[in-house]
Amino acid sequence: MARDGRPVRARGLLGKFAGSMELPREVMLDVPRVIMIGTLQVHVENHKGILEYTPSRVRVRTPDGVVTVSGRRLRIGRIGREELTVDGRVDRVEIEDGPAPRREKPSP
Repeated sequence: MARDGRPVRARGLLGKFAGSMELPREVMLDVPRVIMIGTLQVHVENHKGILEYTPSRVRVRTPDGVVTVSGRRLRIGRIGREELTVDGRVDRVEIEDGPAPRREKPSP
């Protein structure tokens, strides 16, 4: 069973279907798309929220796990419902495989 609850075979068939229909795989498979622009910027599509935000680290929840951007003077340059941009001096981008943690709700 894949992390998104779909059987692995079904996910493979969806990937082939997306390729034959010329649809972006990340849309059909509900996976993140991470684009790094040199050491200046990281663009994350299909995010599910920010888990941590400091000047040296930004952690973003995605359907496939957590994307961690490490560097210096990091800031959220742009954020939308499904995409965000991290600007600053990017030293490292990591993707933690597995289900992303949910944000805890404050207790009353």
